[in-house]
Amino acid sequence: MTILPRSFVIPTGVARVGDDRGDHQLFADLAAGRPEALGALYDRHAAALFRHGLALTRRGPDAEDLVQAVFVKLATTGAGLAGVNSPASYLHRMLHTTWLDGHRRRITGERVVEQTHEAACGSQAPGRGLDVAIDLARALDDLPTAQREVVVLHLTEGFSFREVGRLTGVSLFTAAARYRLAIRRLRKTLAPAGESR
Repeated sequence: MTILPRSFVIPTGVARVGDDRGDHQLFADLAAGRPEALGALYDRHAAALFRHGLALTRRGPDAEDLVQAVFVKLATTGAGLAGVNSPASYLHRMLHTTWLDGHRRRITGERVVEQTHEAACGSQAPGRGLDVAIDLARALDDLPTAQREVVVLHLTEGFSFREVGRLTGVSLFTAAARYRLAIRRLRKTLAPAGESR
């Protein structure tokens, strides 16, 4: 049985990136001490943050933990939320920073054990009677974390390369280069046998 990550096609309450109309008011409400705004923000952004977290962690439970950590931090931030210019970007940056902090702690404090591709996905090669979505999920899972994160933020969440760069702490050009390398690698992995791209 093949174990696959949760779908990257979970709907959100936000029509598109930059759809911050209601978010500014929700941030202001949360800063003013109205806890019901937290629930509304969760409804609007949890699915997108989960996809971003899944791109970083490769594991649903870990992605869910990241999303929970973001909303706990958001609930305790208080008055500082009133001045946030782009709420969606702010939330994704919080998630990235939370993941990075945990990743650094694991590297310096624990022995990191990674699942191999074969243990996680089985030994069957892409394109051999498997559904295209399964092949794509496996190919995404095989990308380095930084490349996978850029693909999810740009293609799935609709962030520009400039925004992806800001969210991940790299330049616009680095974000675009990571995306280009990821797409090249995905094309190579997903190309039918005997076809070169």
